[in-house]
Amino acid sequence: MPGSNDAVVAADEERLRQIVLNLLSNALKFTPRGGHVVLAWDMDEHDVIITIQDDGIGIPADKLDTVFEPYVQLDASAVGERTGWGLGLAISRDLARAMGGDLTASSSPGQGALFTLRLPRNTRVASDLSDS
Repeated sequence: MPGSNDAVVAADEERLRQIVLNLLSNALKFTPRGGHVVLAWDMDEHDVIITIQDDGIGIPADKLDTVFEPYVQLDASAVGERTGWGLGLAISRDLARAMGGDLTASSSPGQGALFTLRLPRNTRVASDLSDS
């Protein structure tokens, strides 16, 4: 609904929190001191769209399609960070898809990364849910 600030997503609250925290953690890990991480949201007729954008080291073009595969890790040594197991993005995408949405990435190496989480909107409005 254009002009409305009430966006209700059809999602599991804990899983949504897990995805967003993982994306924020990764953005911070791959952004050098003094860089920026921005979380924003929007909606269209069908989805709530959450974006997390950083101006960190970015994702090399040859890794962009594979970052969602289990155990794929990017080198964070350029920003002085150790990487984990390489499971966070794979799990996050699986959770998003299990809730009827998707998680995608785009990047320009050296100019940061943008992760976009799309989840279906709930057909009920926020005020209806607070009354239940």
